[in-house]
Amino acid sequence: MTSPRPILLLLINLILITSARRVATLPEETGAPEESNEYVLDLNKLDGDPDNLMAQIKHLASALHTCGFSGEMQQMRLFELANRSVTCNDGSPAGYYFRQSQGSKKWLIFLEGGWHCFDRDSCHNRWLSSSRLMSSRTWLKTKTGTGILSPDPEENPIFWKSNVVYVPYCSSDVWSGTASASDSDGYAFMGALILNEVFEELLGVGLMDARQIVFAGSSAGGTGVLLNLDRITSMLEEAGSTAQVLGLIDSGWFLDQEHQTPGAECNDALYCDPALALQLGTKLWNSLAPKSCIEMYGEEQMWKCFFGFRIHETLQTPVFIFQWLYDEAQLTVGMSGPPIQIEHWNFMQKTGRDMRASLRNASAVFAPACYAHMVLTKSDWTNIQVRNVGLHKALKCWLKKNEPELPDLTREEWGPLFSYSQESINPEEFGSGWLVTTASPLTTVGADEEDEDSGGGGWWPWKRSAEEPERRGKKNKRRSGRRSSPALDREMQGDDPRAAAKRSTTRTKKKCQQRLLDHATCPHCNPHCPKMRNPFTDEDMEFLSFMRLFGLDLSALAEQMGLDERALSMVDPAVAMQVLAEAARN
Repeated sequence: MTSPRPILLLLINLILITSARRVATLPEETGAPEESNEYVLDLNKLDGDPDNLMAQIKHLASALHTCGFSGEMQQMRLFELANRSVTCNDGSPAGYYFRQSQGSKKWLIFLEGGWHCFDRDSCHNRWLSSSRLMSSRTWLKTKTGTGILSPDPEENPIFWKSNVVYVPYCSSDVWSGTASASDSDGYAFMGALILNEVFEELLGVGLMDARQIVFAGSSAGGTGVLLNLDRITSMLEEAGSTAQVLGLIDSGWFLDQEHQTPGAECNDALYCDPALALQLGTKLWNSLAPKSCIEMYGEEQMWKCFFGFRIHETLQTPVFIFQWLYDEAQLTVGMSGPPIQIEHWNFMQKTGRDMRASLRNASAVFAPACYAHMVLTKSDWTNIQVRNVGLHKALKCWLKKNEPELPDLTREEWGPLFSYSQESINPEEFGSGWLVTTASPLTTVGADEEDEDSGGGGWWPWKRSAEEPERRGKKNKRRSGRRSSPALDREMQGDDPRAAAKRSTTRTKKKCQQRLLDHATCPHCNPHCPKMRNPFTDEDMEFLSFMRLFGLDLSALAEQMGLDERALSMVDPAVAMQVLAEAARN
């Protein structure tokens, strides 16, 4: 009869994986303990009896089926800050949502976006239209994450097993403020102080033991990451953390462009010249910005540090940048509304080119030629591609490249964790859903074959500054480096991360495609762009139809480019966009 030993090893590996994925109850929570979904394997019943063996496997499979996937376990739970002096704009308590993953050493901490206000009038208007971005009074006790915050491995193949923290935006200061209500005419602006408290509290519930911390945000949250990344990294180091900290920004790379409506009223923050709004706002908020950036531009021009292309040059912590070349929010601000004039088309074309140029020194960037805003918290974020490389593939490869090495321990010191702690996965050799370990037969994990435990507004435009930040000697040891020579471009573009995964870890790190930018030929020319939505019917529509809906004069656009307007209107909208793109190049 076949020895039960190989099957025993299989079962033990499954139990280890099951235990690693259980979610622990936080110390602050109260109430009855959750029912355990662990299954205890009785080794005494495995004496070669096939019936007993199959019964054990069935019970174990049942335990695995429910492990980590109950509705309650998937929810992120709200925790108000213990320090009640650090508040939202209206004085209500700030806080964060947290979903803990027991045993995971990887953390994702995500900042919500939502633009800003910068004086009495703009803050009053914001309160009337978007009070949820200024107060915690309507926050729910639990929240279900989407996109990179989701616990579903299909929707979120990178971070689904990570500890996930979502910090709602209620300070209206791009996460930079330190002003109390008494200092700022009635509203508190404490975004930077809120982050201090969040990280301090998380250190006490597992963050201190993290191996990798991804500090991420969308839109104004993405800019908030840029403003706070080095400071938070230093704070964690001073607290004794040895974690690798990485930045991830989504649609938070704003340009410092000339506004298309000079002298526009600034009582509505959405249509105010961003540079002017920031000059007013940084004073009202009593903003913090990285010391290295302030040294570059001076205390009086701290507002310049809110633009990604400037602050990025001064950062010491590695950052992955996702940015739409035709960012809808930035274009809306610059045009004071949707595109309805021929001048708007020209402005969009220029913005795409300027956005691409502003990213030339970024070592890790993913920039599709799409008219959209934000992506990481969208359920379909994995559909986005540039040059046939998916966003999630590029991000995963970059995270792995920057992942800290495991301690140099012997197999015996690692003990039973050795078999699945080593990152020696070759999924293509065995097909979807199988994990190869060094000490066991094949073990199914029932998730994306490439998954390991690696785990929304704000805006602005770009003007090249004559002041170029210099690199900063030894401090650059945490940076991933930025070069823009043709040789570097070829090196960074490399080959597909899936093929690179077949090689050794060292070779994989060299072959990540870290600079993936579309050519800025026309808005929404990338076939993988998200569909436009008709704001009146909520139906999908092509971009050209979207522009027509808002009143763009297609005949004037065709005339400017020397095209036949009748012929242009008769072809498929996607084909028409390609024709316009070709005409724009000529």
